[in-house]
Amino acid sequence: MLTVRDAGAEEGVDSNRWALLSDTHIPSDPTIKKGNADMTAHLQASLAEIKALPKRPVGLMVNGDCPYDFGVPEEYAHFVSLMKPVGEMKVPMHFTLGNHDRRENFWNALTEAAALPRPVAGKQVSIVESPAVNWFLLDSLEVTKQVPGRLGAEQLDWLTKALDARADKPALIMVHHHPAANDPGKPAGIADAEAFLAIILPRRQVKAVFFGHTHVWQMTQREGMHLVNLPAVAYPFKETEPTGWVNCEIRPTAMTLELRAHNTEHPAHGKVHELAWRA
Repeated sequence: MLTVRDAGAEEGVDSNRWALLSDTHIPSDPTIKKGNADMTAHLQASLAEIKALPKRPVGLMVNGDCPYDFGVPEEYAHFVSLMKPVGEMKVPMHFTLGNHDRRENFWNALTEAAALPRPVAGKQVSIVESPAVNWFLLDSLEVTKQVPGRLGAEQLDWLTKALDARADKPALIMVHHHPAANDPGKPAGIADAEAFLAIILPRRQVKAVFFGHTHVWQMTQREGMHLVNLPAVAYPFKETEPTGWVNCEIRPTAMTLELRAHNTEHPAHGKVHELAWRA
């Protein structure tokens, strides 16, 4: 568990602001592109914009698929080198794992993340406690390069107990794979999504689930709980989808989300969405 102290009195820190990134897909070689998308340049541009904020965010999340494809050490080495500006800003970084990640290589490269306690054996899970909300970061990686993911009974049991022990504060969950029931003909999300939803939906302190994986920017609801599909930093699957990062501000009864798209002419760029907490 990590605790983010009330940084409101700390000069230059916005204790209610979080930078949310997903699907960075950083290759081993900066010249590698996906179609017209330059993954290295996209991450650099997003981090430069975060660095230019009037106050630095209290934390930065990367929601899985840090490496481009196979999760090899060279991909992680390049990713770590690109993330250095965040460390220089002294902004804490938090990670989940996606289907292009490889746990051992991730832990070897991201040594601070590897040093955290592992409440679920063999999984990269964590709780980030802040004055306003608690973040629960889950690990849906089942097999590297396998499209669907799975949480598993042990992680679901841990999540149940962790949520019940922290029912006094809004809970935000971050997981890489999308938490929708799978299409049996083409499974792509969390294989045990129904068990996951059965845990979080009745626990009203859970206000939102953030996920990536689909390279789509979208917000929906389920029983008043927000489902936020984060856009990819790296590249879109469809040309109409934006790439970029999300500027998240936590308020007492809601949060605001602003897409910071690489293409500033995209119609979704800069729009602020207020998502109220369910009762």
